[in-house]
Amino acid sequence: MNARDAGRRLVAGVVSVALLAGCGAGASPTPVTFGPVTVVTGTSRCPGLDFAWTTDADGTKHVRDDYHADRCTLTTDDPRVSGSRSSTWNMDLWGRLGINHTIVQWGTQRLENDGGAWEGRATGIASYPSSPGDIIVHWYRGTGGYAGLSYFELWTGFEPWKIQGQIFPGDPPPPYAEDPMGTERPVDGGPVAPEAVAKVTGTQACPDVNPNWTTDPDGTMHLRDYALECTDTTDDPRVSGTHTASGSMDIWGTLDSGAGVQWASVRLENARGAWEGRAMGVASLPGRGDTIVIWYKGTGDYAGLAYFELITGSFPTYEIQGQIFPGDPPTP
Repeated sequence: MNARDAGRRLVAGVVSVALLAGCGAGASPTPVTFGPVTVVTGTSRCPGLDFAWTTDADGTKHVRDDYHADRCTLTTDDPRVSGSRSSTWNMDLWGRLGINHTIVQWGTQRLENDGGAWEGRATGIASYPSSPGDIIVHWYRGTGGYAGLSYFELWTGFEPWKIQGQIFPGDPPPPYAEDPMGTERPVDGGPVAPEAVAKVTGTQACPDVNPNWTTDPDGTMHLRDYALECTDTTDDPRVSGTHTASGSMDIWGTLDSGAGVQWASVRLENARGAWEGRAMGVASLPGRGDTIVIWYKGTGDYAGLAYFELITGSFPTYEIQGQIFPGDPPTP
């Protein structure tokens, strides 16, 4: 693979706004590094985790600001992001808890060990008992011995959850680089039918691209406000259509062997309406390719709905996993 092809693959996934994979039962002995960037794998266990649920008249269940002190243990191939995690958690659940349900979830968390601590925010979805289980994305800032670093962490599946992460210099991308906006997720009143929540699978196809990178004296590469148009094809016509993005990316290493952080504003449009959103994620080549999550708000016929989209893989065709649900996306 030459440098041009590598750049195309990274950018097509990134700006197309294309998150996920697996790490097996345990962490590998040595993490992969690209200069100051480290690609992380591992697992998380949260024994005895329990939540205080409330229930609306229509059957929708909620958890709000439920604090769990040091209830999760993270074991990864990088000791900087292994340790105890505490969190304050929020959830909205549709269906029958523990039998057949779907969830939107968000919260704040702290990951701590002898070297320092990571403070961050998380958002995601879940379905039970069917695949994919949990999909939760965490963006952390380092403190203490980890000051000046950020950490992206993706949990997937069921306990023990698989961890895929990436440690990198600087701040998380927007909106996670901004001050927290709170933990509210407004939801319109009225009954919510079981079919109001839909799981989505599909693919995203992106064109060949040849972006213009800039390079710092230290070799860090940058891409800013790059326009791209891709096609999303899913098993739900509401979230199939033309996907446009204006995206940015920072890469450490080279286009053949490097890792990056990426973010974008995005629009997914078809004949019935459009979805407006923001995307953020990471990438590594060779290896995982792109891991990007998007939270959308619906317009037109899709007003009053939100859509979570996880896009993973490598150019030119990516995998989509998603969930459509009523109300607004959670705030970072």
